Amino acid sequence: TNPTNMKAAVFVSLLALAAAAPRADKPASAELINDDRSQEGASYSTHVEIDNGIVISESADEDGVQGTYVFTAPNGETVEMRLVANENGAVFESPSGHLPVAPLPVQAIHPIPEHALEAIEFAAQQRAAGVEWDEQGFVIED
Repeated sequence: TNPTNMKAAVFVSLLALAAAAPRADKPASAELINDDRSQEGASYSTHVEIDNGIVISESADEDGVQGTYVFTAPNGETVEMRLVANENGAVFESPSGHLPVAPLPVQAIHPIPEHALEAIEFAAQQRAAGVEWDEQGFVIED
């Protein structure tokens, strides 16, 4: 085996591998199953279903917008998202548990020790009594 033959074999192998790879630029086709839309004044309603599992239902009126969106994740799980938007803002929910959840505050994981709570209470009482401290924590005497 000479180096030229080895390079040619590697090149042909890579070329065959590239030709056999799935093409990402060719989207999968999806067919519309249901498309119901209506609008009356400022209110509207939409319900769209696609054969790939996507379902979009949304409606709006003077009180706000509410909707449900369902799709299949790349891992095959069905993901459901709900939206409610009104004068108080927008809230997204995921009954299927796919939205990230903020961690619990430190106090919920590790409660504040009793002696620390007592010190905080004592400082609040001192402050209410008019006691003042300098930047190093010493009481300022008049």
